[in-house]
Amino acid sequence: MAVIRVNFLPEFYLGDDAVLLTLDGSGVELVATAVSEARNNGSSRLIHDGVIQEFVIESGSAAVELSPTRVVWRLDDAKAAEIVADLAALSGVGHFYVDMTSPAETLVISRDEYTHIVYASISPE
Repeated sequence: MAVIRVNFLPEFYLGDDAVLLTLDGSGVELVATAVSEARNNGSSRLIHDGVIQEFVIESGSAAVELSPTRVVWRLDDAKAAEIVADLAALSGVGHFYVDMTSPAETLVISRDEYTHIVYASISPE
C-alpha cells in the first residue's frame, strides 16, 4: 500500500514549523496525478488510508488545511506546477522544500524518508 501522510510539525524545519508530506514511490505517483488533475480541472480528490486529500486550484493560494481525516490543498496554478515538478524529480530517496503561506511557511515533500514514523495529528492553531 502506498504511503501518503501529511502532518503539521512544530519546529521541524530548522526550528520553524513545517508541513511534512511523507510519500513512498507509489504515493509520489498518486499525489502527482491528483495535483496534475487539479491543474487540468480546477480540483481533484484522492482518498487514501481513510484520509480525503482535496486539491483545489485558487489564484494566489499556497495553503494546506489539515484535519485527521481531510486535507485540503489550496494552490495557485504556479504552486501546483512547482509541486508536480518536484514530485517528478523525486526518483529516489530525497526531499524538496516548497514555500507556502499556511499553516507554515515551508512544505517538505519527502520520498522514502520518515516512512516508518507515524506522527500524531497536531492542529496548527
